[in-house]
Amino acid sequence: MDTLTAIRERKVLRSFAPRPVDPALLRQIVDAGRHAMSARNRQPWQFIVIRDAERLRTIGALCTTGKFVSDAPSAIVVLKDTTNTRWADIDCAQAVQNMATAAWSLGLGTCWVGNFDGAQIAQLLEVPEGWAVFTILPFGYPDSSHPPEARPLKPRAEVVHFERYGEKRES
Repeated sequence: MDTLTAIRERKVLRSFAPRPVDPALLRQIVDAGRHAMSARNRQPWQFIVIRDAERLRTIGALCTTGKFVSDAPSAIVVLKDTTNTRWADIDCAQAVQNMATAAWSLGLGTCWVGNFDGAQIAQLLEVPEGWAVFTILPFGYPDSSHPPEARPLKPRAEVVHFERYGEKRES
């Protein structure tokens, strides 16, 4: 699947088929994250690949809005450098977007988990000082009994402007 197709067709996945993810695919996903742009090329991220079912259940239990992590066959925990307070969140978000798009192009899906007990997860994963959990991305194959939902977009005319806000015509 080419990049633009993956971007246009990607869906959020919160329900996963009970099928393990090939470690080679997880390596490709991590590498997509590693290749994200970052301010001053600081690369303020670390990635922890999780495949152990019990650890995934424990992490899922620590997620307020991402309990589905418990049922995923794998996850990548994205850490951010807490000393890079100005750009780390933006840079890590770019890495997350790269990983989500790469996963979709490989036949896998994910959903960015936003509410979790970062301190407990950091302790569980033995995250060193100076690093914090940015997000958890569970990865797996789509569950055919719970297909991903379409993501309707606002109309182009509602969100695209030319040269200044409110100008709807291309010059």
